[in-house]
Amino acid sequence: MLRQSLPPHEILVVDDGSTDESLQLIKGFGDRVRVLCQANSGPAVARNRGLDHATGNYVQFFDSDDLCTLNKLEAQVNALMRSGAEFAYGPWLKTRLDGKQALYAEPALQQRGLPRRPSPLSCFLRGWVIVFQCCMFRRSFLTKVGHYRSDLMPSEDSEFLFRMLKAGGRGVHVPEALMLYRVHEEGQISAGALGRVRRVHDWAHYAETVMRQLDGPGEPVSPIDILRWRAIVCAARNDEASLPGPAIAGNSPGIQFGSMESLLYRLLERAGQVRAGLRQRVSGTRVPSFFQQGPLTEAQKQLIRQLGYNPMQTRYM
Repeated sequence: MLRQSLPPHEILVVDDGSTDESLQLIKGFGDRVRVLCQANSGPAVARNRGLDHATGNYVQFFDSDDLCTLNKLEAQVNALMRSGAEFAYGPWLKTRLDGKQALYAEPALQQRGLPRRPSPLSCFLRGWVIVFQCCMFRRSFLTKVGHYRSDLMPSEDSEFLFRMLKAGGRGVHVPEALMLYRVHEEGQISAGALGRVRRVHDWAHYAETVMRQLDGPGEPVSPIDILRWRAIVCAARNDEASLPGPAIAGNSPGIQFGSMESLLYRLLERAGQVRAGLRQRVSGTRVPSFFQQGPLTEAQKQLIRQLGYNPMQTRYM
């Protein structure tokens, strides 16, 4: 971030109770970086604290293990100023760093923007998401949307994105910049059986949290998208019921399913699996078309080289 072509107004690092030498290393940057320390409370609390202390007009969330090209801030700030949109988003690439090589097996995601139809909210309810590291937001808009929910992890980003889109947030696609989303196992909460159980519980809680907001104020939701989301809630409940131990406290008794409804939702879920299989056969990927996959351009490869890494496509990650 300190090497960006548009120098950041400020860099806030929230140290979420680290136990290694991170804090000492961060303080080595001096007054160029402002450090906020807290007891380990999870990513949502950390991001909320950073947001509360931010003073710039635009906010860039970033995780400690990812990278972005050196033109990102400049390109996205310019796009927000020109368009008046509430957030900017752009391409991102799943990458594994090996020495000075940036290895990738899949095409970059979001090489193009979302289609004009259906709406971004409908795209989200049909499976589209975006990682926040490749986005930039107007701080005034985030203030309107509110804070991250601290009772969700790792679905806190998705629920926050849903509220942004429900509030009418408009995005502008910025293809000039690229974010490298690092794929690795160190410190990932999904590792191991405990991580899987945690994710299943969190997904059920997240699905019902979104369900309760679909009929609320903001952008309207079509009946078919409500039906699809009810199918997601039903499937999430089934997955959670198959786990040992009690269900999470977030399950809502207000969302009830009859036997015929459950059957219909299972059929919809199966239809989605069939569509994904057909996409795999036709395009080689099960990723929905909203993600607008595409190969790296030569310009993007050059941007990665400017970071000090040589982009190299590999068969396996």
